Amino acid sequence: MESKTYFDRAKVVWQMESRSIEKLAKTVDSASFNSVIEEIKACLKRKCRIYITGKGTSGAAGEKIAHTLCCVDIPASYISTGIGVSASMGLLQKGDLLIIISKGGNTEEVVKLIKPSLSKGIKVIGVTSNPASQLGLKSDIMLKVSVEREVDVKNSLATASTIAMIATFDAIAVALQEMG
Repeated sequence: MESKTYFDRAKVVWQMESRSIEKLAKTVDSASFNSVIEEIKACLKRKCRIYITGKGTSGAAGEKIAHTLCCVDIPASYISTGIGVSASMGLLQKGDLLIIISKGGNTEEVVKLIKPSLSKGIKVIGVTSNPASQLGLKSDIMLKVSVEREVDVKNSLATASTIAMIATFDAIAVALQEMG
């Protein structure tokens, strides 16, 4: 395969990802988006802590999102699903905010955090492409972030969906920074 062919495929990938981000303005529910911002502001006012978690690629997106929030002076920390429910429940305290990211919304390690978090008085924001998932149904606030398809031929790599997730929280961070 010639390098031109590789680069041509790269351009298609970038165009597909670009269209996925462009469609967020139509696919992300504005009321849910605004609720996420208001909950983050309320958490900051209560002087509680903001934690973000997810497994795999969703976790990698969560780490980036926590970093972005910190860059706009909103203290946020990423917690790994690998530390387990017991350790997480020791870390998370009443009034804190937990943002759980899971593309499918049924990943066992993140779903296990919902019930004990809610019963402890922790606000849970679920971010998923699947509102009918356990995460979508059980969260205090559900933010749907989805794309038509991933960019690979098998539609299996979390590529466009990860970029869409990060772009959504980039917009949240900018709104919080500019509109406080």
